[in-house]
Amino acid sequence: MIKVIGGKYKGRKLLQVPKTNVRPTQAVVRKSMFDILGNLESFNVLDLYAGVGTLGIESISRGATHLTSVEKDKLVYKVLSDNLNLICAGDDITTYNMNVEQFLKFNDRTFDLIIADPPYNIDAYSYLNDNLRPILNDGGILCVEMKKKIISDTSVRVRNFGRTQLTFWRNKS
Repeated sequence: MIKVIGGKYKGRKLLQVPKTNVRPTQAVVRKSMFDILGNLESFNVLDLYAGVGTLGIESISRGATHLTSVEKDKLVYKVLSDNLNLICAGDDITTYNMNVEQFLKFNDRTFDLIIADPPYNIDAYSYLNDNLRPILNDGGILCVEMKKKIISDTSVRVRNFGRTQLTFWRNKS
């Protein structure tokens, strides 16, 4: 069972997708991620590979004022929509049922926080860094959850949790 771990929706339970290979972020990883991110008051957040909405809902719960979620799988997207409607009904949320590449082709917004949690069986790290950094606001943060790998970019903060890795990059332009 997945629960929101902090903020105004703390303790609320999220619906899950039965019998799929959706990999929700573990609570210990989520807690560490949001401890590192700190205060999200007034943030405009983009949640890519949103799954059932665990990270996006956690962002809204912790003060983000807008959430854009992108999930391509139709069944998972249905559960994502249900979770957002059950937990965040009055919040400013936009969802897209499409793949990340399609979304990035038409997106004209910028964000204060971009969270990406691609499937572990694809190596999207370089693609995400190249394509997401330009849509971060000044001072914005890019956070990627992925399978553990060596990151040689010294401007990236890395935290490891078993086979899971979080990377953080702040736009200082």
